[in-house]
Amino acid sequence: MRLPLMLSPRRMRQLWYAPLLALAMALVMFRMLVLARLLDLNAFATFSGGLLVSSTFCMVGCLGLQSVLQREWPGYVVRGQELRAVIGAAQCNLLAVASAVAVCLFAASGFSIAGMGSQVLAIGVVHGAAQQAFLVATTESRSRGDALRYAWQQVGRAGLSLVLGTTVAVTTSSPVAVIATEAMVSAVLSVAILRASMIRIALGWCAAYRLALRRLPRLRLRSALTMMVVMLVAFAGLNVDRWVASHLLSTAGFAQYSLMAILLAVSQAMQALINASVYPMLARRFATLGSAVTFNICLRASVAVLALGALVSFPANALLQYSIGRWYPLYSEATSLIPLLLVVGVLRVSDFWSSYLLITGYETRLLVLNGVTLLVATLIWLAWTAPWAGAPTTLWDIGLLAALLSLLGTVAAAATAWRTQEVRPVTGIHR
Repeated sequence: MRLPLMLSPRRMRQLWYAPLLALAMALVMFRMLVLARLLDLNAFATFSGGLLVSSTFCMVGCLGLQSVLQREWPGYVVRGQELRAVIGAAQCNLLAVASAVAVCLFAASGFSIAGMGSQVLAIGVVHGAAQQAFLVATTESRSRGDALRYAWQQVGRAGLSLVLGTTVAVTTSSPVAVIATEAMVSAVLSVAILRASMIRIALGWCAAYRLALRRLPRLRLRSALTMMVVMLVAFAGLNVDRWVASHLLSTAGFAQYSLMAILLAVSQAMQALINASVYPMLARRFATLGSAVTFNICLRASVAVLALGALVSFPANALLQYSIGRWYPLYSEATSLIPLLLVVGVLRVSDFWSSYLLITGYETRLLVLNGVTLLVATLIWLAWTAPWAGAPTTLWDIGLLAALLSLLGTVAAAATAWRTQEVRPVTGIHR
């Protein structure tokens, strides 16, 4: 009965954060489904390839400086050093634009990667730079603890991208035009959000970027590059199957796998939402009760989500099989992947072991573990499928790679967590 009295009106408003963020994620996934319906296989493959380039560019575009900024901006707010935060954001944008220009110049010379032509590579990088700018700009709302404003920013971008992207797809049937439209949405919103941050500290746009350029030599690139490597290894573990699909499958096959991969994107989004609550709880338990209790909580959470996911998978499989056959007949060949990818998705949703290792101070070990898992899973997959033998790579082969990465990653992280969960002083952080 005392709970409502303990929550201020501001905190009550913040409770809408999770539903709004879930809505934003749902709009992003729905957009993919709509575009798969509107575009033909070749066009949807181009669109999916551009988004893959975009998301990859976000991992490397500003050389890890965005991750450093996310870590330091809250401290700048507390210490009243918001000028440093805004300059850091401007530096991120400068590095991202410079990286995008460099890649576009390579693309203009005819450079391609994983079967993606220079046009897809260039528009994907432009989209990635715009998305990077949006992520940088929205760091401010998160750093202030204004989760509701951050959620609305995500909903706004997702809604505008859905409406404008769908309109462009209907009128032009051009995947490049759709990607360009989404990039424009992200760029315009990022400018507006970052401009508001500058107005708050009475800093002009030109002055901010002059200061950012002047202070570029002071950047701690070693720390930023370390963060970039950590993020890139984790990203590779979740997306290397899509890159392999782009390289080895036909255009139609890549389009079909991209539609099925929405299942994996949904699982990652669900894991992020659940972990937003589980991670702080694990951190509090570790700080007060130590690693053994934290491990038991993590174990119960993983088992509970795993069991629930397994139960939901059976009706989800039937529903997805029917829906794809009914609404996406061009993709019906890929429906055999649904059970396998549902297993992969459940594994990803139930993986809280990485959070445990980060909280208990084993981030270096986790980085090594992710890298080794990525290497071992890839080697096993190569030995099993032997793509160099001349036989065409199938959709099932790519799904098997995703399954190996998730299974080995989850088992390795759980085993490492079990070995490190002995009772020890709360301050006993190991690297």
